[in-house]
Amino acid sequence: MTRRSIRIASTHAFPEYHAVTLDDLKQHLDTIDHVVIPVYSVHDPRQPPIGRVVSGGITALEDGEYALDVNIELFDPDFVFGGGTPVDKKIAILNKPHGKFGIWCDMTSMTPEKTGLLREISEILETRICSGSGTGMLLEEPPIMIIGIGTLPFGYIADTFSRRLGLEKVRILTGKLTRMYSVPGEDLPDSLLIFDLDVTDRQQRSLLIEVIMTNPEEKDIASFFSGGLVELDRVLPPFYLSRLHPKKIVISYRDDRFRVLYALQEQGIPMIPRSDTLHG
Repeated sequence: MTRRSIRIASTHAFPEYHAVTLDDLKQHLDTIDHVVIPVYSVHDPRQPPIGRVVSGGITALEDGEYALDVNIELFDPDFVFGGGTPVDKKIAILNKPHGKFGIWCDMTSMTPEKTGLLREISEILETRICSGSGTGMLLEEPPIMIIGIGTLPFGYIADTFSRRLGLEKVRILTGKLTRMYSVPGEDLPDSLLIFDLDVTDRQQRSLLIEVIMTNPEEKDIASFFSGGLVELDRVLPPFYLSRLHPKKIVISYRDDRFRVLYALQEQGIPMIPRSDTLHG
């Protein structure tokens, strides 16, 4: 098992970044003490994590500033399950709305037009916009907007979503999301639209379904709302019955088709499917 210690933040001031305070570092450390945080190598949530943060500490520096150092376990060939992380620590579910919906998005580099569209989307969903788009420990990431959909009863995902918004609002939401995601130029990174669905069955077992669309077109967004949510109700049972007990499943959606990218167990261990196609 390979372990590394890295410094991820400090209270040093950098003009191009938001100031980080000692209280901010303490808050991050408290999160690390209670949950498992995935670590990604390519800064892209479409790729499975290569490791997990298992512990951390705040270091007082000689110049009077403070730094947050974390210890990472890497999922290399020598990795041993249960060899380092306490079993009572579970993977962090970061984008879970407190109400019916939530939005996570970094607005720093957005154009005024897209900022206006995002605010209109937040009004449709009746939720505020949370800064950032935390999908794990990502130092950099492609442009991402995450829409979280709060507790959905298994078997009634599409019906619950439709009741919450109504057909007219779904139509308006589709149009505004389409305008947000114009096709990027050749030299620009992909733009990701992510839906995080918190699905719960009758035994109150929660499963986070993360659906990722890359540079989505109107037909993809519309078909996801009209047919994709219905399809999820049909294909999810095997994941609830799996002896591996996944906590999170990451799926791509394009051309009316779901494709499983990977799943994460409660301790943050990634599972790569033998087949990437969802079958009901």
